Amino acid sequence: MNPSLPLLTTLLLAPLAALHAAEASPPARGVRDLTPLHDATRVLINPHKGWYHHFPDNHPDKYQIARDADLLDFPGMDHLYIRLAWAYLEPKEGQFDWAVIDRIIEKWTAHGLGIALRISCKETSTDRIEQQFATPRWVMEAGAQGGHYRMGQPTGPEGPWEPAFDDPVFLAKLDRFLAALAARYDTKPWLRYLDIGSIGDWGEGHCWAGSRKDLSFAVRKEHVDLHLKHFQRTQLVISDDYVHALNDPAERASLHQHILSNGISYRDDSIMVDGYFAGTSDRFTVRSPEFFADAYPRTPTVFELEHYGTVKRLGNWAALPDSSAARFGKGKKGPDFFRGALELLHATYIGYHGDARQWLTDNPELTEELLNKCGYWLFPTALETPDNLVAGAAVPLTLTIENRGVAPPYAPYELRVKLSGGGTNWVHVAGKAEKSWLPGKPIVLRLELPLPAALQPGQYQLAIGLFDAAAGKERPVEFALKASARDPDGYYRVGTVSVSAEAIGR
Repeated sequence: MNPSLPLLTTLLLAPLAALHAAEASPPARGVRDLTPLHDATRVLINPHKGWYHHFPDNHPDKYQIARDADLLDFPGMDHLYIRLAWAYLEPKEGQFDWAVIDRIIEKWTAHGLGIALRISCKETSTDRIEQQFATPRWVMEAGAQGGHYRMGQPTGPEGPWEPAFDDPVFLAKLDRFLAALAARYDTKPWLRYLDIGSIGDWGEGHCWAGSRKDLSFAVRKEHVDLHLKHFQRTQLVISDDYVHALNDPAERASLHQHILSNGISYRDDSIMVDGYFAGTSDRFTVRSPEFFADAYPRTPTVFELEHYGTVKRLGNWAALPDSSAARFGKGKKGPDFFRGALELLHATYIGYHGDARQWLTDNPELTEELLNKCGYWLFPTALETPDNLVAGAAVPLTLTIENRGVAPPYAPYELRVKLSGGGTNWVHVAGKAEKSWLPGKPIVLRLELPLPAALQPGQYQLAIGLFDAAAGKERPVEFALKASARDPDGYYRVGTVSVSAEAIGR
């Protein structure tokens, strides 16, 4: 045997062994640190989150918009919250005056704003017949039981009328009204949510300003179920007061679970009420943070400030001497309460509850800060890809995101990856936003890019973007990255990659 043959064999087989070793080993991976691209000061106007304006606010003239620009130029104004009595919409049985709200809806949805609704059955003023009889007078005349009350005392016929909320005539008429309301609005894409407001003063689920009667678990559940019966597509929300007003803890827990299990969310009506400071300042005057903690991983929650004008007048916004905020707030002022409550409520939608121009004039920086913080606020922190991408191969990619907001994105926005170079723009939908993108922990997305075999070798710009594809007009969703990294299509440039030709034998 020729002694040189083993050496010759080794030399011939070495490249083959190296090829097998290369195939067995994962491709070298590079981690791109994206934190130098972060920009926590840039104001992001993103879908499905932001500010809302109360108008009308129980009374048809309350918080009218002085100039259209007061809303159109307001940073992150998402929707109008229309809170109005049933009597305005059905002045006679079966005769509906939808124009009362349609005039508002048509004007502002044409500008791209959304709408939220609460229709109440009990108001506390008497300056108009629809305020005195928020449940239309014809319901009483049809035999529904009720009475005139103010602050726990009967008033006689001059006071606001409060229906017996479990009265069968009242419930039958309400059922038919909700059916008509849902038939008209349940499928509207601009309807952010319907607030269940058919019980209690101003629809808040309590009768504190009226009869002060306790309302049972059974009647509260029946009103919830009436809304569920008719509104099949719209997000429903409900005031935490609606549940908290139940005295029995077991019944309160049962109603809370019924609400959650049916996909209903919560709104807070509202923080910084003067009487709340003494007992709840340690939690920023939020009464029931546990309700919101349970709801926000599933559904968007809503934050309402006590009427801003009232908070200022009582000295609570500035924590003036002798104000409740000064006595009980341990140095906290209005912005501190707003920030702290936002964290506890995990709110996606936030409202100042007052005059838009006055609020923004007083609080321009706070408005932008809270806009970014409410809902989701997404910071991509790292991107890991192979150093060399191969055309025709399935390329692994790991993207890590930090959510510095207070809630997840609830819509399934498309996460897209784009490679640009040599006249080519290749885009792939790599994944979707999920409710599991919660704040407080890294979001690690392990994705795969199936590169086309025809992709030409060379250097490519790598970019990522998030997009609301369900909207009538596709809309980019902004990451909290520098504007200089953003291209005209809404993608963020995060580096370059090298693409080589498709491997032989694939």
